Amino acid sequence: MVGALLWPLVLGLALAAVFYALVLRGPLNHPLILRYFVGHPVCVVETFFFFICLGALLHKLSSVCTEYSALATVSLGQHDGIQPLSKANELLDMLAELPTRLRNSYLARRLFDSLELVSRRGSADGLEAELKHLSDMDAARQQDSYALIRIIVWATPMLGFLGTVIGITQVIGDLARQDMVNVQNAMQGLLGGLYVKFDTTALALSFTVVLMFLQFLVDRMEVQALETVDRRAADELLGLFQSVTVSSDPQVRHIQQIAQSVLYASEQLVQRQAQLWQSTISAAQKHWERLADATCEQTQTALTAALSQALRQHAEQMAKIDQASAEQLGRRWEQWQSVLGSNARVLHAQQQELVKQGELMTQAIKAAGDVVQLEAALNNNLSALAGAKNFEDTVMSLAAAIHLLNTRLGTIAETPHVDLRGSQMRARAA
Repeated sequence: MVGALLWPLVLGLALAAVFYALVLRGPLNHPLILRYFVGHPVCVVETFFFFICLGALLHKLSSVCTEYSALATVSLGQHDGIQPLSKANELLDMLAELPTRLRNSYLARRLFDSLELVSRRGSADGLEAELKHLSDMDAARQQDSYALIRIIVWATPMLGFLGTVIGITQVIGDLARQDMVNVQNAMQGLLGGLYVKFDTTALALSFTVVLMFLQFLVDRMEVQALETVDRRAADELLGLFQSVTVSSDPQVRHIQQIAQSVLYASEQLVQRQAQLWQSTISAAQKHWERLADATCEQTQTALTAALSQALRQHAEQMAKIDQASAEQLGRRWEQWQSVLGSNARVLHAQQQELVKQGELMTQAIKAAGDVVQLEAALNNNLSALAGAKNFEDTVMSLAAAIHLLNTRLGTIAETPHVDLRGSQMRARAA
């Protein structure tokens, strides 16, 4: 109750203080606003009541938003088939781990109270009736949460009427104390006072209309949230646990309780057996893992030794092959060197022979030059001796000399021919 009253009061007073700061020293400092919100003490009280109610509505709106957030977040999860009653304790622990904001929501409280009933009774019988009872309690709680808002909405018009009544009473009292000689002036003062005093009623009715409209919107949102909570709770819980109809006969009810106890003990025994199987399987799996690791290590060691021996043998064979190849390459290299040496000697001999041939060719060229010069001299001598008597004998002697020279020098290609016949003819002509 303190939380439901404290937050609206604090928030409403803060909003009212900000509003009057804007009116008295801010942009809302207007004569019309000053007339309706500061013109009478009752108007100030109405304004504070309005902001307190507005703060309460904002607080309720925040709570409704939290409810919608819980509808999208809180859930018991998906379950296959009917669950054992021991599942209720696990679900209670899961709900207890929720944040405080979600744990205090309608849906979380509905689920928690229903599961607590199932865990306490040890049976899911009467769960549907319990859900209906919890739904009625939440609806009543929801209506009670608007008590402060409804009181302020009801009291605001009454304050307006009270301000009008007080204003009329003050005007009539002032009129009674005045002199009634000038009736017209007195009536103008009365009407002017009433014009101002009715502002409290107008302001109160305006506040009431706004607050009623906002209350209707927030209330409809919360009612829809409660309807959704009813559907979600029924979908989550109904059919989750096995329900057994309890007979009115005490003996039958006692037998049913014994059967439920035996069933619960059997469930515990099955769970214990499952845990033992799980531990046994885990131990066997660990043993298998150790054996697999040992076998893997042994296999790795054997493979390492075999590969090392094979690699050593392969290295030895490769060394032998390398040595044989080196020896064969050395023999081949010696053969190549001997062949190259003989070829070099042959080339050297050929080079010497070519040098000799070159020298002979040089001598032949030089002798050929001498022969050419000799032939030129002979031609000149023949021309000079063309008229002599013994010209023919001289020509024969020269021919014999030329033949002797040709025999010594060898055959010289394209030797210039000495035209002896022409010389003889010219000698004869001479």
